[in-house]
Amino acid sequence: MRPPMMKGHCLGQILLQCTTRPRYSRYTFGYRNLVKFKGVYPSSFFSRGKLRTMTHKFAAATFRKPTYCQSCDGLLWGVRHQGQRCQGCGYVCHDDCTIAAPKCAAAAATSPVTTPTVKNVPETILSQSTRTTTTSEHIQSVIVTAAIHASDSNDPPNEYLANLPPLNAQISAKNFVRFASRCGFMFSFRDSVLLLLSWEKPLDTCVAMALYCMICFHPKILFLAPQVILLNIIIGAYSKRHESHPAGTANAAPENSPEYLRNMQNLQNMMGEVSDAYDAVASNLHFVDWSSEATTWLVLQLVLLSTVGIVVMLWFVPLHLLFLSGGISLFMSNTRFAKYCVREFSPYLIQYGKARLQVASQWYTEFEKQVDEQERVREVSLFENQRWWSESGFAPQLLDSERSAWSDLSGSVQLPPKEDMTAPKGYRWTQDNWKLDSAGPWIDDVLGIEFLVTPEEGGWVYTDNNWEYSGKQERQGRLTRRRRWIRQCERIANHQAQNNTF
Repeated sequence: MRPPMMKGHCLGQILLQCTTRPRYSRYTFGYRNLVKFKGVYPSSFFSRGKLRTMTHKFAAATFRKPTYCQSCDGLLWGVRHQGQRCQGCGYVCHDDCTIAAPKCAAAAATSPVTTPTVKNVPETILSQSTRTTTTSEHIQSVIVTAAIHASDSNDPPNEYLANLPPLNAQISAKNFVRFASRCGFMFSFRDSVLLLLSWEKPLDTCVAMALYCMICFHPKILFLAPQVILLNIIIGAYSKRHESHPAGTANAAPENSPEYLRNMQNLQNMMGEVSDAYDAVASNLHFVDWSSEATTWLVLQLVLLSTVGIVVMLWFVPLHLLFLSGGISLFMSNTRFAKYCVREFSPYLIQYGKARLQVASQWYTEFEKQVDEQERVREVSLFENQRWWSESGFAPQLLDSERSAWSDLSGSVQLPPKEDMTAPKGYRWTQDNWKLDSAGPWIDDVLGIEFLVTPEEGGWVYTDNNWEYSGKQERQGRLTRRRRWIRQCERIANHQAQNNTF
């Protein structure tokens, strides 16, 4: 309900006369918050539900694009009359936020207005009284705002990459010195792991190996890793709490100190190792960059075969057993005994591996030659199909729903008669006429699978009504028959050269 004239009324009288639930509006002005300060505000603080200091001339306005309230930064919702706009200064806000609007700039420039003083009230109570808690409308406003910002193509896709500082000699030198004085923990961790694997302290290595085995059988223990790391840091810091460096600061190594020089040495060696690894990878890229098509094709085949093998192994072998065997092998291979054996036997193992690799390479080369020879000379098959009719006997007239009179072995591919049959693309006939296969077996040209059949007189193989062969049948079961014609062809030289080029 609309409140009465508030001139001469106190806040208590207003609350007594209001029968509806208090809401945040320009009339009630956030009674939930102001009720805590009842009796503090003077009666002249209100005038028709608005502050006397508010000199805006608000009018309902319709906005054609997404507009935000200048008071609460929320989105103005609706199709028309989404909010209020001051006719003097252009201030835009929600209907409920007009009470918290600051002074009108246009009115302040013409006639200054004195603001009444309020005792014992924080200065931010006016803005806080019109701010509600997180509601569904606020969540919707945030989602719509995020969608609008997401559609803005001017924003960089990644703020970190967009805000990187440019190259600067002074910044580079400063950051290098800072990094060199603070990177000691990385190399200390590396050295600790290497010494642990090298069995410098057998008891520590055995404990680490037992812990690794436990993790392999119970991988959920890894979720405790952050807590273990923090406990280690806290316990280590407890023993060093009386040292000279301030609490809560990192112990960076000063320049020209032994630790700083050791970090510089480690950085120097790390850069050399990374460069050596890069050169080693770059020197072997010719195996995979198609500079030699035969080599890269062989590597591709090995990768695909190994991928299939690994997938099958992962399917049948539990993953924790693989990690367990790999980790124990790593621990045991770093013992002094294993290192000595590897150092002594490695030349013989390398020589044996090269010999086996050479034998495998020769076998693969011979296999490729055989395949290429088979592809150079091909044997094309053409099958003649007939069905038995009571009036005329076997004839090439077949049912509409079955194979044609000339087809492949399966009968699914229709082919022309042998007089009109042409050689496959890139091949030419080496025989003048087709030859009847009267001995068998039949061979599928695509899959290379042999089918054991026994051709009878005229090369015919008799089958049942469904074109299925089950050996020599009785006369009454012979409803269909077919026979195979063969003809050889060879690859054209120019076409082979084009294939090798591409």
